[in-house]
Amino acid sequence: MEGMEREKVSLEDQLDFIPKEDLQVTHVMSALTDGEKKDWGMMTCNIDKFWQYSKGEGILIGVLDTGIVPHEDLEKVWGTMLDATNEGTGLDNGSGHGIHVTGIIAARENGKGIVGVAPGCHILPIKVLNSDGSGSYESIAKGLRYAIDANCDIINMSLGAPSEPPREIHNLIKEAVSKGIIIVAAAGNDSGKVNYPAHYDEVIAVAALDKNGNLAHFSSRGQEVDGAVPGVDIYSTHFNNGYAKMSGTSQASPFMAGICALLLSYSRKTAGVPLIKNYIDMMQALKTVAEDSPFITAGDIKNWGYGVPNFANINPDHYKTSVVTQIVEDPQPLPEKLI
Repeated sequence: MEGMEREKVSLEDQLDFIPKEDLQVTHVMSALTDGEKKDWGMMTCNIDKFWQYSKGEGILIGVLDTGIVPHEDLEKVWGTMLDATNEGTGLDNGSGHGIHVTGIIAARENGKGIVGVAPGCHILPIKVLNSDGSGSYESIAKGLRYAIDANCDIINMSLGAPSEPPREIHNLIKEAVSKGIIIVAAAGNDSGKVNYPAHYDEVIAVAALDKNGNLAHFSSRGQEVDGAVPGVDIYSTHFNNGYAKMSGTSQASPFMAGICALLLSYSRKTAGVPLIKNYIDMMQALKTVAEDSPFITAGDIKNWGYGVPNFANINPDHYKTSVVTQIVEDPQPLPEKLI
């Protein structure tokens, strides 16, 4: 870690894991009238080009966030909700953050509203934060345990803090990874160092991209970043069957989690494609479909990780060959952060 070691906190300390600005809603709509809306980020990464091969079928994603409420675009996306806080319910009681995150990942194709990156996957909502984005590492630890015990394939954590967590958090992350669970987390919104838990090597740290292809001004950055995806002015599900536009690496993280669901599902059901067994395999697959942004400048590449995922005109045979070649020719574990 650069400079002074970050302050450590206890499991019980109350922290703001979601910055107040990341809870701001810039635009609310009771309905989207032009049919099913594909957000600008979907088009930037050409997500629908990959849907002919996978929509994330068979993948369960644990969303550790502020909770969930029913929404017509999330029908059959989730069934059980779990609560790791002291609020006594898995419902989102006011922020809409967890609902927004869930929609980005998995909103269903139903001809109206929005559609998520991986509309064929399923979500396990796990409430670990209060409606104001605050909480404790104790609740997050409980949430991680719930996700591990539920055999989630992917865990999304659109939350973070600059303080280094208690050892129990890293131990749980290592346990999850040892079971093949892919963990994706928001890099942070303070324009500084990557926050925890995204800072850990075992976690895929996600920075936010804006509509112009630049790294968002608020996005945390550094060599821990594994990739950048859309995270500014993102439409998704919100309260009362409505929709809202929000910005943050909290929006970028579920976008990446959805991409991981597409790739993981594809690897499991497609002959000739090596099975993605862990986060190292996943980062290799992400690197295969990524491209450099034209806005990366000398000295700035460390903030972009492997680049921006783009499924434009993807050739599945080429994808198979690329991934097979990389895994066979480099049987040793890849660097834990692809810089």
